[in-house]
Amino acid sequence: MKNAKKTAATEYSEKAAISRDLLNESPHAFRPPDQTAANPNDWGYVGDLGRVNEELAQVLAALGDRSGVDELGLQI
Repeated sequence: MKNAKKTAATEYSEKAAISRDLLNESPHAFRPPDQTAANPNDWGYVGDLGRVNEELAQVLAALGDRSGVDELGLQI
């Protein structure tokens, strides 16, 4: 059987589904509250999450939604 050629629309839909899954289903997205509470003066967790927020905002801007970069005051 010959493989049917994918269209750009089909490929886009498949990749969008992967992106949604990565964002929605990551069990490691955030540190458990007890882990951060055990180290209340460790600002490293805050910095890590801030960097993640900036990167997510940039990804969303690349997809056409600039609200995150505008809200965070990022230059891209």
